[in-house]
Amino acid sequence: MGKTGKIGLLVMVGMWFAAPVFGQAKQVQTQRRPAVNAPASDPAASKPADTTGQYYILDGLPVLLTLHHDTIVGTNKPVDVYAFVIEMQIMNSDGNLEPEGLQIFNFYTKFPRDAKNDINPHNALDCKKWADLQTKAMQNRNPKDKTWPYVEFITAVGARVLQTNEDGAVWWSDDIECWGSSDRFPPF
Repeated sequence: MGKTGKIGLLVMVGMWFAAPVFGQAKQVQTQRRPAVNAPASDPAASKPADTTGQYYILDGLPVLLTLHHDTIVGTNKPVDVYAFVIEMQIMNSDGNLEPEGLQIFNFYTKFPRDAKNDINPHNALDCKKWADLQTKAMQNRNPKDKTWPYVEFITAVGARVLQTNEDGAVWWSDDIECWGSSDRFPPF
């Protein structure tokens, strides 16, 4: 079985296990970020300015986090890429059901493009830590608690894209962040 087949199998197994654990009754829908065919950014592009406050924030349950060993298009230079699957949850909503069962596959590099000039060169590691912490918190959650744990995956608007031979487009980890959070509504 090729690498793509193994990754697909791993994702399907992850979704199969996630459904009974969190009670997902509806058919799972998926979305990929960035789009697999998103054009690569100019290699000389600087990190998006973070003073504008323009970010895309994805809140939800961590479902699956895997590390892939890819190669960069054009150079075949090795690059490690995380695939972080988050089941979307609208935070602080009115309680109406938002997109139920939407699992978003986020792809980003393990290491930043410019580690020595990055404010936090450990963004990818932070995502792993928060995914682990929030998954454990959900599994050990006291049923009497009034909030539920979630993860927030934050992407800078204009995040730089790298094209890989195996996974397609991925973001540089300099342009993403993760946080843990809680919400008053249970997961869908």
